[in-house]
Amino acid sequence: MAGGQIAGHYKTLINPNEHWYQHVRGWKLMFWVGLYCLGNMANGYDGALVSGLQILPFWQADFNHPTGSTLGLLGAVQNIGSLGSIPVAPLWNDRFGRRKTIILGTMMMITGASLQAGAKNVNWFLGGRALLGFGGGFNNNADPLMVIELAYPSHRPILSGCYGSLTGVGSIVAAALTFGTYYISGSWSWRLPALVQVIPTVFQMCMVMFGPESPRWLMSKGRDQEAMDVLVYYHGKGDPHDPLVLYEFEEMKKGVEEDKKNNVGGWVSLWNTPGMRKRSWIMMTLALSGQWSGNGLVTYYLSPVLNTIGITDRTQQLGINLGLTVWNFCCGIMAGFSADKFGRRRIFLITTSMMLAFLVAVTICSAQYNLHHDKVSGAFVVVFIYFFTGCYAFGWPGIMLLYVTEIVPTSLRSKGHSQWAITQASFLVFNQYTNPIGFQSLGWKYYIVFDLVMVVILLFLYFFIIETKGLTLEETSVLFDGEDAVRDLQNRADTQAAVDAHMADVVHQIPEQEDKSPGSDKASFVHTEVV
Repeated sequence: MAGGQIAGHYKTLINPNEHWYQHVRGWKLMFWVGLYCLGNMANGYDGALVSGLQILPFWQADFNHPTGSTLGLLGAVQNIGSLGSIPVAPLWNDRFGRRKTIILGTMMMITGASLQAGAKNVNWFLGGRALLGFGGGFNNNADPLMVIELAYPSHRPILSGCYGSLTGVGSIVAAALTFGTYYISGSWSWRLPALVQVIPTVFQMCMVMFGPESPRWLMSKGRDQEAMDVLVYYHGKGDPHDPLVLYEFEEMKKGVEEDKKNNVGGWVSLWNTPGMRKRSWIMMTLALSGQWSGNGLVTYYLSPVLNTIGITDRTQQLGINLGLTVWNFCCGIMAGFSADKFGRRRIFLITTSMMLAFLVAVTICSAQYNLHHDKVSGAFVVVFIYFFTGCYAFGWPGIMLLYVTEIVPTSLRSKGHSQWAITQASFLVFNQYTNPIGFQSLGWKYYIVFDLVMVVILLFLYFFIIETKGLTLEETSVLFDGEDAVRDLQNRADTQAAVDAHMADVVHQIPEQEDKSPGSDKASFVHTEVV
């Protein structure tokens, strides 16, 4: 496809003999990117927490054994809160920056999680989860943008995949904790795991204020020197003449200039050109597909799924839940390392095809168990659920997040991400509310709905997904405007970077212009605009 036909020029500017772990600044960059990944760990923790709490007897007793629509609302209310923040979060993000957005979001998340853990009734619990979701909407808007905008170019797919996979870490912790607290007598069996949710959020809030800001956001605000300082420190290891740093700087600058020239930046800009309409259509359809792929059935409602095949023992359900989260994390962490090797499009197509096959197998085995009470068929349902969720973990969370954030220009990235997120959250709320009702009414036959939807998703992926591997963030963001736009951006950045490098050499040949200060990263950068 298109993206695979254009050379990833930036890779020729990277010294193959140097690695990030050989430099202190490389470790610092990995720490800051890892800090922003913590936000997704909180998302994964909450997803598994909802499933785990349903298995705890004291949670059931304290909330009068919720079923049907009540259970659906308990699972969906956090995403309802998230929907409320999605229109507001990108405005704050674009105006005040990624770091301040994360700080505001974490403060609300801590308050909401505390209210949830101290709930005395269902309404109290619902209020805490709604505030938790509202704050999470701010974090979910800024965290992934910081990961892909701050990461070293060749590490971007890997770190984005790790960001998506950290939901697995949160899920493992939640599943293990609810498994352990099952043996606690009293309300603390569910209050403790609900309260532990604040720990990574508190750590992120305390540390993020000391980290770097996104160089692309700084550039969009006209703070070019600050953006250059971040690139020099973390990508150039302190060398302002590093070829990659000069190339990145010029691509960012050209991208921002084009956006300003075309008056790109408002919400309407997401739909006012053929390229942006195609981007928006793909982002929203991917969001819908991710929620209608069937993964939500076992992510949020594992207990009802297991009940349909006769696995009703609480301890056994908790063990399956824990094993499933560990398995999904192992599969998901591999996605980032595969994104640039196999390509986004190929991973989408292969994993989705396998998901369809395994979901059909789950449907058949569930039918056999319910019609003939065949215990072997019931056991195979669990096996195929593992295979299905493993394929989903490998092919969707990290790869989809990487794809929808890299295809949008810098000035629209926050709004584009919100458009994707609001679509995703809307269908997630719908699924969380209707899935318990569907299971209660149709039982195993409810799988057939998702079997049919998966066929449509596969057709969409085949005809509309364009390959984006091997390009920088700026090159990927203009890919939907045509391959010529990518080549033009590469050529302009090459030309300008060469001029900057030449001017820097001239300046350094003049003794009185040399910067004698030890460790200086900024004074020696010279930029002369090519007209």
